[in-house]
Amino acid sequence: MQSKTSSFNRGMWIQSMRNVGWIGALYTLILLFIVPLQIILRYTGEVNKDGMYTERLKTLFEVSGSLQYLFMFTVPVVLAIFLFRYIQTKSAADYIHSLPISRGVLFWQNVLLGIVSLILPVIVSAIALFLIKDSVNVDDLYTLKLILHWAIDTIVLNIFVFAGALFAGMFTGMSILQGAFVYILFILPAALVQFFIMNINFYWYGFATNYYSGQNIQNLVPFIRIIDLLDAGKESYLSLVIYTIVACMLCFIACIAYQKRSLETATHAIAFKWLKPIFIYGLTTCSLLLWGMYFGEVKDSFKWLIFGYLFGSLLGYILGHMILAKTWRVFRKWKGYILFVAVAVVIGIGLKVDVFGYSTYLPNQEKIQSVYFGEEGYSLTDNPKSHDIEQGDYYKPPYYYSSRDTVNFIRALHKQIVKDHPTISKREMQSGDAHEITFAYNLKNGKKVVRQYRIREADYEAFYKRIIETPEYKNHSYYILEPDNKNMRYVTEVQIDAMYKKSEPITINDPNKIESLKEAIRTSIQNQTYEDTKTRQQSWSSIDFMDGNGQSVDSIPFEKSYKEVEKWLKHEKMFEDARIMPEDVSNVVIIKNKDHKTLQPEWVNNPSTVTKRKGALTIKDSKQIDYFLSHTTIQEHGDYIVVFRYKNSSPDVQMFDTSMIPTEIKEKLK
Repeated sequence: MQSKTSSFNRGMWIQSMRNVGWIGALYTLILLFIVPLQIILRYTGEVNKDGMYTERLKTLFEVSGSLQYLFMFTVPVVLAIFLFRYIQTKSAADYIHSLPISRGVLFWQNVLLGIVSLILPVIVSAIALFLIKDSVNVDDLYTLKLILHWAIDTIVLNIFVFAGALFAGMFTGMSILQGAFVYILFILPAALVQFFIMNINFYWYGFATNYYSGQNIQNLVPFIRIIDLLDAGKESYLSLVIYTIVACMLCFIACIAYQKRSLETATHAIAFKWLKPIFIYGLTTCSLLLWGMYFGEVKDSFKWLIFGYLFGSLLGYILGHMILAKTWRVFRKWKGYILFVAVAVVIGIGLKVDVFGYSTYLPNQEKIQSVYFGEEGYSLTDNPKSHDIEQGDYYKPPYYYSSRDTVNFIRALHKQIVKDHPTISKREMQSGDAHEITFAYNLKNGKKVVRQYRIREADYEAFYKRIIETPEYKNHSYYILEPDNKNMRYVTEVQIDAMYKKSEPITINDPNKIESLKEAIRTSIQNQTYEDTKTRQQSWSSIDFMDGNGQSVDSIPFEKSYKEVEKWLKHEKMFEDARIMPEDVSNVVIIKNKDHKTLQPEWVNNPSTVTKRKGALTIKDSKQIDYFLSHTTIQEHGDYIVVFRYKNSSPDVQMFDTSMIPTEIKEKLK
């Protein structure tokens, strides 16, 4: 009899069922409403005439996915809190633990009840999905395999969140903190890494913040990773096994903590004495990093960064003691804070002095195998698996230059930036006067070195000119033109869409013409000078490479400096359709920008405010119109305001520099 009692207690099971049974019942109704019922409402009856309901589901998480995730991350937490609510109140804890039932039995019995409460609603919903499967109008909208995948994924992840909530609950004596701690537990690793990365940026010059921030930090947050995997339908058995193992580990640790925790810790914020200093200094550290990052980023100043550290650490330290003591009268406990500040100062000085030489490090030329160079550091961390080719979302891998000349020129630019250590303000970044540049070296020993800087390109034009005019750089300026580009096999046609023309785009389906056009583009790029790439002239049109589904694989502008493309279009008798022609323009109106204003939104929205001004000059001569069309710009500043009145499109307002205006026209505008 004693053995039976120690392994299972029917009375406690019934009592626990009364306490949490309503959660399982409510979760069942919720799942039935947001999955099977939604499918019935959407996919039965009259099928939408627009064809909205013709595609099969890739995953059942497409149905009310956001609601499914919401309850997946909340119901298990609520269930864990209510199951072990008795250990958070003194009277209940004393009573339950006075019964002739071991703590181990109490714990695992409640865990079993919680798992059953999470599994049964999913099974009921899965059965409902199977029963209504053949009643929907769309053939094979979902399969039995999809139902099984959905059920297994939901059950495993529910249990994973439930285990996390159990784990958090064993280390606190307050239910509200149990709920808070479980979400902190899941988010904290990624948050700490992100805080550290954002703060280290203020100490080490060239630290690649965007690169390290994009290094799958989101995968450290189970919620984000789970949603990404389930939305894409790319969850793997390995992921499920890992979540199951972690859930089991959390449960066993929670069981050990439950057996060792004292009854007196009920209503205490932290259940174990040894954990209290970890909680206080952990909270202080997180607050220090958070507020330091905030003030440093907002004010873009190292002084404000230090202020953020002081404010954040003080706030975190006081809040930690307040939570533990459950009172605001904690202002006498300063010894621990002074010790914390001393350690933080030592670490901060070590980072600022850069004892590791991070800021000045530059790989030796003979050790470099290849190097990435560009403004888009995001591509270095872009995950190919996150792209769906079927939806026209094509992955573009970063290109690493390996030619000795190109590598040496890029390294020379990097070396000069390190030497100059330019100071760039946020205002310059926002205005476009400066931009970020990323260097990523693949070394021969297998290591990788990544650096990121803010620079003004105008300060390094001589270096840029040497890099941009190298054959290797030009060959890979446009990814679509690379000979080994894997995405090119999807291209079946090319569309050329001219600016300001109402006519249909030019469509090219002949594979031979597509190849010859690519060669013309490649030659045009090879003939470009650095000065050509920096002009602020507007392109004639866009050249879009399309796949069989009508999705753009990539797009290349038809620049006015692309003479080989121009010759090819003339040979194919497409040139006049590929660009705006003088006959497409009614007239051009020019007026001097005497007030030196930037391009104003009211000019763009209502060009007549410009054309009706005194001193405006109207040009109708086709040769002069063609001249201005050949010099259209995308700049915001200029000495002259030029309004193009198109016959088949809305007027366009542009800014021209004085060097772009013919002398005879300048004379008339004086």
